[in-house]
Formats: sequence, structure tokens, C-alpha cells
Amino acid sequence: MSGQVADTSLLAYRTRVLPCLAQSQTVVYELLCQASRNKMDMTNMEVASALHMSINRITPRVLELRELGLVVLSQRRRCGCTGNRAKSWKAK
Repeated sequence: MSGQVADTSLLAYRTRVLPCLAQSQTVVYELLCQASRNKMDMTNMEVASALHMSINRITPRVLELRELGLVVLSQRRRCGCTGNRAKSWKAK
């Protein structure tokens, strides 16, 4: 079962987590979940770039997801978009 999500976890996600999130939070969270499943993390700018959205729309959504305990700090690393050191995030 390594690398796969249990059916019960998916059911809980769909019935408990998604309905509580706003649409913009859901889009960001699903992208971070996908990245996390692929053993990746993303900076806010990488999320913004992947979703073709402004960084000013992404940063507050990531903060909200962090406050909900759905997203956690992964590491500080060089951002693939800016080349600057930045915090990268992963879905919990």
C-alpha cells in the first residue's frame, strides 16, 4: 500500500475537508496534495505559476490552509520561479 492513499482517507477528504474549503483554497490544496503524492513541495510562487494566478491570491490561501492544519512547511530552498530562497509547502 506504500505510496497510495487508503480509500477511507479519500472518503474522509471528500466528505469532510473539501466541503469546508472555499473554491480558491480547494484549488491550491489539491495542487499541493498532488505535489506531495509525487514527493514534491512547492513555494507560493511555484503554486501561483502552476495555477496561472497572482502571488497575491496564493499567499493568503496557503496561510489559511496552514492555519487549518492541512499544509505544513517542507523546507527552505531555492524557488524554481524566482531563484530566491523561499519556504516550500506540502500537504499534510
